[in-house]
Amino acid sequence: MKRKKIFAVILACMVCLSFAACGGKKTKKYQKYVNDLITANYLGATDDYIEATGANKSDAEEMYENNKLRLAGALESYYGLNINSDDELFDDLKELAGIIYGAAKYSAGEPVKKGGSYQIDVTVYPIDILNQTDEEVKAYVDSFNERVSAGEFNNYEKETYEHEFAEGIVDILKTAVKDMKYADPQTITVTIIVEGDTFYISNDDFIKIDDAMIAAYRGGESDQ
Repeated sequence: MKRKKIFAVILACMVCLSFAACGGKKTKKYQKYVNDLITANYLGATDDYIEATGANKSDAEEMYENNKLRLAGALESYYGLNINSDDELFDDLKELAGIIYGAAKYSAGEPVKKGGSYQIDVTVYPIDILNQTDEEVKAYVDSFNERVSAGEFNNYEKETYEHEFAEGIVDILKTAVKDMKYADPQTITVTIIVEGDTFYISNDDFIKIDDAMIAAYRGGESDQ
């Protein structure tokens, strides 16, 4: 059986869906819109977002589900898991992604007018689960490799072997989310784009927020 190794990669980011909002007192609406946008994407609480933007409920809910799917896929890649055909375990990983995003900490400040635009400072406390679990994951991988060397998995089917390894990683992460740690806060300044009676933030600005949600791996490279 192939010995396992952990690859220190940074979670990939994809553009998250956002709709334009409209109407109301400008500064309060701008601040609320940014908060609602983040809440819908990471907490799955879409009602206020739908009210503000007029988004279709199924589209807003799909946005959140896709966000969880994206994080689950990023974790699968990060830890070198091979569970594409393991629906049960990947569902566990997706559920875990929802729990991780459910720990998101952030706040949108009051809009400040600069030039002809309004800007909002968004403070994000990056979820530090990759670094929080790093030592435990490495110890698990070392132990798993010892079991491989001892021949424990010689008679395992490949899918069963991959499930065994991945299940241990998922269990470590599930325990960690009960006492989530955070990296130092980051402040992202976003610009409100106004078009007629609608307003929104750019995908580039939202990607900056998304990049800050999960803290990048800070340790040295793992032994290959």
